[in-house]
Amino acid sequence: MNMGPSELAVGLSVFLVATATGHAQTTSTQTHPQTDTAASSIQRLALSTQDAQAPSPLPSQPIAVPLLVPAALWDDQQLIVLRQWTHDYQDWKAWYLQWRNQPEPGWFSSRPRRQPPMPPAWLPSECDQSVDDHGPLADACAALREWQANDMTAAVMTQQLAQARSTTEAPAKTRFWEHIHVDAFWPMTRVGSSAFGLVGVHTTVHVTGRFQVFLTPGFILMRAPTLSGDSTWSAATDWGFSFRLFDLRVPVANRPGSVHVNIARVWLFGTSGIPSTGETYLAGFSLTFKQR
Repeated sequence: MNMGPSELAVGLSVFLVATATGHAQTTSTQTHPQTDTAASSIQRLALSTQDAQAPSPLPSQPIAVPLLVPAALWDDQQLIVLRQWTHDYQDWKAWYLQWRNQPEPGWFSSRPRRQPPMPPAWLPSECDQSVDDHGPLADACAALREWQANDMTAAVMTQQLAQARSTTEAPAKTRFWEHIHVDAFWPMTRVGSSAFGLVGVHTTVHVTGRFQVFLTPGFILMRAPTLSGDSTWSAATDWGFSFRLFDLRVPVANRPGSVHVNIARVWLFGTSGIPSTGETYLAGFSLTFKQR
């Protein structure tokens, strides 16, 4: 049998202790202080050898574990705020993805840019300690991470600056059909006349600011009185100028447009049976359409 040095030392110590104990029992009628002292020393040597062979404990340090509170233990007010912010963020995100590269048109002008909703001040710390994989807190934390990563606020500001710069620097370009006016219900400018233009069309060319003139004579359908006292329909041509009043969003066509006021002189076709009292002028509104 092979034994190591430490095992030999332990065995020798046990043998010496047993020998000393047996010798002490045979001489129990006499007192031997020196023998007792030697036996005690041998016992201490054996115990110290065993302690040396025992494995030492590994080093350790305390770990602080945060108290994780599930969302179910929040109060109702926090849950309401959490759900409201998540809904507002998702609504703003949908708007931003649709209108980030172009202004959102309104009735009379472009609508102002919408700002992203700010998250509750306590939401980041709650997300750091969250243990929920689903539910209101998990949805809000996902929206918060997206909000922090994309930094859409800076993107909106950059987009607004680029749009403002392009508006001031780039020349305005329009298409031909944007100068085609649709006319409706143009009464005569002379008081007491029952003639009026029902519907028509004309084209204009831009002069300056809001002012435009007819590019070519327009066409309009007139309702005019006859010599017999009745009224009749008659085609006519007109020429004059237009002034743009305001822009709007045309509900039916769902596209931007402009409203103009027009004043034009009219020449009737086939005037037989229609009384002529000199020059005839009409005034009325027209509508033009713009690019989306």
